[in-house]
Amino acid sequence: MQVDLGAALRAYRERLDREPSRAEAERLVAGLGAEQLNDLGVLYEREGRLDRATWAYQHAIWRNPRFAPAYVNLGNVLRKQGKAEEALSRYRQAMNADPASFDAANNFADLCGEKGVHLEEAAARLTPLVQAPGPHRAYGLDTLGWLYHLQGSETRAAAVLEAALSDSTSQEPALRLAIHEHLAVVYGAMGRVAEAGEQQAAARRMKAQQR
Repeated sequence: MQVDLGAALRAYRERLDREPSRAEAERLVAGLGAEQLNDLGVLYEREGRLDRATWAYQHAIWRNPRFAPAYVNLGNVLRKQGKAEEALSRYRQAMNADPASFDAANNFADLCGEKGVHLEEAAARLTPLVQAPGPHRAYGLDTLGWLYHLQGSETRAAAVLEAALSDSTSQEPALRLAIHEHLAVVYGAMGRVAEAGEQQAAARRMKAQQR
């Protein structure tokens, strides 16, 4: 028999939303594995119910402390709530649970870049995961290139961002826009004024097309 996991999770969510007794809640949660609890958290997060999402992700971690996606998702919620250091801690836990987790390393690096902290650690953790081709490589290269810029290594930043632009596709407009904007800044810092202008113009064209 095939089970509709989405429908099952929605049913669990509806039952949990009726404020069951502690014993009933524990019975409901006991019937879910770490992946299902994580998926339940995703449902709550999509609805903007971050407290409930946190609850579900935390239970997924308790069910399986080696399940990296739950740490990543919990970190994402904490980031949305403005709790940057706690989010970074959860991303680190995800990377420790699964050193090959691209989402953990990229989200950690992106938040480090945003806050201007742990830049060397972030670059070191992300670099191995963008060496091989893959669907997320361009995103990781964009993040890594920006980290190099923040460290003042403009030549490396330019090379990595150029690789990101080459790897990205027209099906990823938001990513390509970010890369153009980052390259404009890096080229400007290098004194490559004409190329910086070209990147700015490309970014403007993309923004106009998205309106």
